[in-house]
Amino acid sequence: MTRKLKAVTLLLIAMLLAFPVFAGGNSESSSDGPEPIKIGLTAVLTGDRSLEGQYSRRVIEIVEEEINGSGGVLGRPIEIVIEDSLGTDIGAVNAYRKLASDDDIVAIITPDSSNDGMAQSPSALEFRILTTAQGSSPTLRDMCNNDNPYLFQIRTCDETLCKALIDYAYEEFGPDAKYAVIHDTETSSNDQARLFTEALQAHGVEPLVTVPFTTGTKDFSSHIAIIQQSGADVIIAAAFQTEAAILIQQIRSMGIDSPILGSNGFADPVTIGLAGELCDNVYSGVQWVPETTNPKGAALAAEYQERFNEACGKSAAQVYDNINIICEAIRIAGTTDREAVRDAMSTISDYHGAITTYDCRTNGGCGLGGLLVRVTKGQAEVLGEIISEKDI
Repeated sequence: MTRKLKAVTLLLIAMLLAFPVFAGGNSESSSDGPEPIKIGLTAVLTGDRSLEGQYSRRVIEIVEEEINGSGGVLGRPIEIVIEDSLGTDIGAVNAYRKLASDDDIVAIITPDSSNDGMAQSPSALEFRILTTAQGSSPTLRDMCNNDNPYLFQIRTCDETLCKALIDYAYEEFGPDAKYAVIHDTETSSNDQARLFTEALQAHGVEPLVTVPFTTGTKDFSSHIAIIQQSGADVIIAAAFQTEAAILIQQIRSMGIDSPILGSNGFADPVTIGLAGELCDNVYSGVQWVPETTNPKGAALAAEYQERFNEACGKSAAQVYDNINIICEAIRIAGTTDREAVRDAMSTISDYHGAITTYDCRTNGGCGLGGLLVRVTKGQAEVLGEIISEKDI
């Protein structure tokens, strides 16, 4: 190396040491900021339920901006770490365990399925980490209350929503209406069918037939034929969004215009988007519709619509509330210690979210209400608010 080239080389090295920005950025300033508080989310990013993951990803953008733009939590920004649960119990467990194994994860949110939440429950107990469940099944509620102090069912329990819908229908259609029940056999829908039936029985009414089907069914013609032959004039149905949309389409294509009393998925934007105006004359007791009368929820729906040019689905609203409630527990705890955050969650008794008010003093059924809606011309019309009280 010549003396001149050596001198130039030494000069460049000196410049890089003196001005680290030349070497790829100011590493000192990036490390000066507080470390983010990490919250895990298991959501379905692939497969038939992938719209759930799409809603989750999009609402994360909104909630992170809101919280971090207001100073974060305990003076630190939040960061949501998402893992694909694949829409299966095994996928949900694997995604959960990957998140829980990261010591920086303070709490974890389960997918929008009671089955997934129940499958993840043993891992929550093993890792001793606050876990919020998006499922609404009473089976999940009882598991939260009796078996796992780390698992909190944030959603309103189906027991509240199903009873409210049947009580409304009994008044709307009269005591002589004849009912048929059709339902998916997965846990949530099976529980909902049972709750609908019990609510009917409380009015002295028995369904004429109950027709089960398995998740993933695409052809309901034989199931619907049984309902037609029964002479029922009101159909009660329980299923996830995809099956709900297909069922509605096929009921209407077979010339049946009877009222359909659906579980919470039947008035979801996903279902309405798939089935369109065939959803007319569908009634549901729901956690959420974008037409919500809740001011905080209406603001979220408007922001989501403006930002992504589509209606805000239930999965998005649920993730929004789950994240905010977890952040509230962290604020109360004053620390990110997992045990302290879990303990703080159980003190929350009057948290007003985008969907409803939450009381987490018992782990199950933290959500206290929902909405009665009717779908008309592809839009959910709010008929009234569902309000329950928690028995402590």
